[in-house]
Amino acid sequence: MILTCENCSKRYLVDPRALGGNGRRVRCASCSHTWFQVPSEDAEQLELPPLPEQAPIVRMTSDTPRRIQLPAVKPASARSRYIRWGFIALVVLLVLWGLIGGRGAIMRTLPFTTKIYSMIGLGPTLPGYGLELRKVTPSRSVENGAPALAIDGEVANISSATRDVPQLRVALRDANDHELQVWTITVTEQRLLAGATVSFHTSIQQPPDGATGVIVSFVGAGG
Repeated sequence: MILTCENCSKRYLVDPRALGGNGRRVRCASCSHTWFQVPSEDAEQLELPPLPEQAPIVRMTSDTPRRIQLPAVKPASARSRYIRWGFIALVVLLVLWGLIGGRGAIMRTLPFTTKIYSMIGLGPTLPGYGLELRKVTPSRSVENGAPALAIDGEVANISSATRDVPQLRVALRDANDHELQVWTITVTEQRLLAGATVSFHTSIQQPPDGATGVIVSFVGAGG
């Protein structure tokens, strides 16, 4: 059966069986014009050979849903990207602040983390870190008729932060560097401001006869 486009007069050879018994809507492949085509009365009497797979030229309309291309997703705006990265940076800073500022509690709770902190230079600090002993001067005297030894000096904060002042360990030693007598003193209960100094004084009556030297150190820092 030959179909002729009503719009551009393009002609097509069509198998009448493709139109069905009642006809159907067809579209011109050349100008896209559509019309309803019914088979001719004598079409059923024709015995046409089956059409090859690529012979049909007419585009038949059907009720098959059309595939609709979805719109592309809009990329995030620069402002939203800045907000997202800013939030991520804030979270990272808070985590680092907690890991560094609270490392003392973390190391006490999880002792294995002490080695990790030490590897990056944030391990536990020695007692008296940032502090310095100055002007340590021993002097002998007589108190209540008995020999006495007095020791005076200063603790200076040489760091840029306010620090606690640990107790001091005072050790009397003999000529062979053996400790003869040891005691501790509290310098101050207040924190020492950066750049500030605080004096200390301690004395002992009837010091050992063999004492020839004195060592003053922060408690826990060793002799």
